[in-house]
Amino acid sequence: MSATDAKSLVNRYLDAWFLVTKRFDTQIREKVGQTITTDQFCALRLIHEKPACTPSDLAELLCVGKSSITALVNKLADRNLVHRTGDERDRRVIYLTLTDMGLQIYRETELEIQNVLEPYLKHFTPEAVQNFIESFEKLAALLTQEEGLEKQ
Repeated sequence: MSATDAKSLVNRYLDAWFLVTKRFDTQIREKVGQTITTDQFCALRLIHEKPACTPSDLAELLCVGKSSITALVNKLADRNLVHRTGDERDRRVIYLTLTDMGLQIYRETELEIQNVLEPYLKHFTPEAVQNFIESFEKLAALLTQEEGLEKQ
């Protein structure tokens, strides 16, 4: 691929990414912003999906520092959405789980986000959606693996 082609593709990607991200973030915030932020929702989702999730796990999965995670977890705990449990063998280890209220907010927010995104997906074939998501997941995997760029 020539440098000109690569630059054009990168610019197209950036233009589309910016527009899609801004518009979806705005629509999602309008629907769920009074209840929970998108960062808080992502944290609840990851805690729900990862058994024995620790704040360190959460920091790694959300690509943020541990101090940011501490503030986020404190907010979620203060709102009674997350429960902290100490490890019986190592008191330094804390596990995060959703409270009943946290699970309810997570599920309600997940449904609202689905309702925001679903009407747009109807404009694509199921195969096109699957291909897009698989390509995006591949990009995400390459970004998280140092050897991903080295293989090129």
